[in-house]
Amino acid sequence: MTRSRLVLLLLLVLAMPVAGVGAPTPAARLELAHPAGGHEVHVSAPALAVGGDGRPIVAWITGSHGSNTVLVARPGDETPPARVSPSGTSVDSLHQAPGLAIGPGGEVYVTWSASKPKPEGVLFASDLYLARSRDGGRTFEPPLRVNDDRPISHAFEDLAVTPDGTVLVGWIDSRDGARQTATYVARVIERGSRLERVTRLAGGETCVCCRVSVSAGPGEGAAVLWRKVFPGDVRDMVVSRSGDGGRTFDTAATVHADRWKITACPHRGGQVAADARGRLYTVWYTEGAGERPDVLFAAAPDGRRFGAPRRVHTASGSVPDQPRLAVDPTGRGVVVWEDSTAVRRRILLRSIGEGGRSLGPVRTLSQAIKAWAPAVTAAPGGFLVAWHEEQFPATKTIVLRVGAEEGAR
Repeated sequence: MTRSRLVLLLLLVLAMPVAGVGAPTPAARLELAHPAGGHEVHVSAPALAVGGDGRPIVAWITGSHGSNTVLVARPGDETPPARVSPSGTSVDSLHQAPGLAIGPGGEVYVTWSASKPKPEGVLFASDLYLARSRDGGRTFEPPLRVNDDRPISHAFEDLAVTPDGTVLVGWIDSRDGARQTATYVARVIERGSRLERVTRLAGGETCVCCRVSVSAGPGEGAAVLWRKVFPGDVRDMVVSRSGDGGRTFDTAATVHADRWKITACPHRGGQVAADARGRLYTVWYTEGAGERPDVLFAAAPDGRRFGAPRRVHTASGSVPDQPRLAVDPTGRGVVVWEDSTAVRRRILLRSIGEGGRSLGPVRTLSQAIKAWAPAVTAAPGGFLVAWHEEQFPATKTIVLRVGAEEGAR
């Protein structure tokens, strides 16, 4: 699918009721339609952010004729989606969304992993790129290469922007050998234009495909969440913190000992967020509890020690997956995730209240038979949630505004 074939559709409905959510005020539902080529649509999960003007920005990767491209769109804008990755290059795969974050001056930052020639004996080779837009995502400057080493895989990344405009990009690579896969963080200064340093985070072997989550603020605080491989192929979530704007990081600490033992790569991670008081919030996928698929939530009121986790998904007849988390400066937040049965996939939401001490009831956001790949971000007056859903013959990206009250229950 090329950019010229992508049709951008906007449906704006004020005070529109949404199944299971009531009617957030104001309510808005936006749709991006990805027309099918035959019966297939090749798109990554969406990434979601709020621009400096308070309007949503969506990024995704689209595949066509053996090449993958990063696109960014502003729902409601009449301009076509902007191409981010340069012509003549291809994004490594559609296995995850591109990274997306907004700077304090309204800058739009996007990351992706681009394929490169593989030397003999190398299974994967890619470069990690960061591109910047200074006009709200309508056009992008030539990208900056973030990694600084030999041809290996640099992927499963995430990024965040500190209050002073420094961009922190975290990813997974195995430059020290297949059994020494680690999590790295790049500190990019001067509004995302100059790579200052790359830091290998301490804490042992990283699960090679389980994604990284990066959170920045308040002040010079930052946190990185990933899945660590413990002895015996136990794979649990850990967090490394920085108090100096990403210049240095503490040795990783375990969020919770799920004791998920799996001799494989589950391709499942989690997400970390912080509020204005420095409290940390995490959500992640695990099968360590009762050997069942589960989504757990935990908070660290002091920003360091996490309390006992709580189950986010409580249904017994469906499988949870792909949890995502957003928190506003006051500590209100929402968790969203996929809920799957043999015949249906839905997007569900629970609110976070009292600085992480409470979770609200489960609410259904999607109405389609097949909805997947949620993303969520804090927005003025509440939160935005995005996901894909199938409306044959099209695949659509839905962006739904959820009122602030949903994050206060």
